[in-house]
Amino acid sequence: MTKAKVKAKPKEKDKTEANAEGGCNTTTLYKHYVQACENIGIEPYNDLKHIVSTTGEQIIIIGSSDVKLSSGCRALMNALSGKLEGAPAEPFTLLKDLRIRSSDINDCGAIAVATFLRATAESGKKDGGSTAQPQDQGKLQFLDLSDNNIGLQGALHLGRSLEVGMNKTVTSLILDFNVLGSEGASALCKGIATNSTIAVLSLKHCNIDSTGGEPISAMLAFKRLALTTLDLSGNNFVGFGLIQLCKGLQKNASLTTFRLADNNIRQTDEDVAALKAFGQVLLTHSKLCEIDLDYNHIGNKGGKILLPGVRENKQITTFKISEIDMDVLTYKELFRVPKGNNVKKKSKKKKKK
Repeated sequence: MTKAKVKAKPKEKDKTEANAEGGCNTTTLYKHYVQACENIGIEPYNDLKHIVSTTGEQIIIIGSSDVKLSSGCRALMNALSGKLEGAPAEPFTLLKDLRIRSSDINDCGAIAVATFLRATAESGKKDGGSTAQPQDQGKLQFLDLSDNNIGLQGALHLGRSLEVGMNKTVTSLILDFNVLGSEGASALCKGIATNSTIAVLSLKHCNIDSTGGEPISAMLAFKRLALTTLDLSGNNFVGFGLIQLCKGLQKNASLTTFRLADNNIRQTDEDVAALKAFGQVLLTHSKLCEIDLDYNHIGNKGGKILLPGVRENKQITTFKISEIDMDVLTYKELFRVPKGNNVKKKSKKKKKK
């Protein structure tokens, strides 16, 4: 009898050497980046390989003097998407986590990122009509563009790239410490309102005032919204902005975490009216379980307004509030954190030599 031949198992390819899904690998990505820099007319960042993880799934740039500014960001986005002058290349589809922080990419850089995010693009007219051909979306899930001087135009394009029919992979968007303002927040939220994949949105310290409450509220009211975490801390919504936000929160069915710390909400008549509206939200919202209103000096007056909602809503596990001008009993009833999170660790004393 003749022995059956045993086929040798094919060697698994390393993600750094080849992308099994047809995209380029990390080595090719760097070559594309150099070419993209040449196309734009800037010097490439020689250590790009060090900011790309070995698996190609993460890129982290924090305050780099070589990759900063919009032109450097544009070159990187062109390399990632394979959009090179004269010779279109395979896109880099391994990336899951992109963080560009404190690099002053401004609106132009944000627009380049938005272009990279688009899930569809105009492919030109066919048979007298215009059609959109789907592009390779990749796997990008986490996007952090904090502290980059991004304003209205950048926010507008990011919003458009995330609206229905566009990017369907990003689940977390962090835009903290940018100069969006209320107009920028409005432009961004119009796109996110129809997005069914983004779960986390953070707009801390983005110069949003009370007029930003209405457009964000409109986003919260959309039925297809998938948002579970919204962080608006460090802005200036005051009472009027909170009243507007409550209108959307009352119609919202997805949010579990809501942070509005340090928003200049105090004890004026308007603030009190806003806290009454928020108290109603606490009584009726079906999923809200983590709330942060810390660094707002609502005092005893505001605290007592919120007490019924916090008492009745047994699903609230975290409720942070400022104790300034609030009596001890009211504060203790309101303040909640999960067990184990409020215990300060004792510092170990150094042994004498």
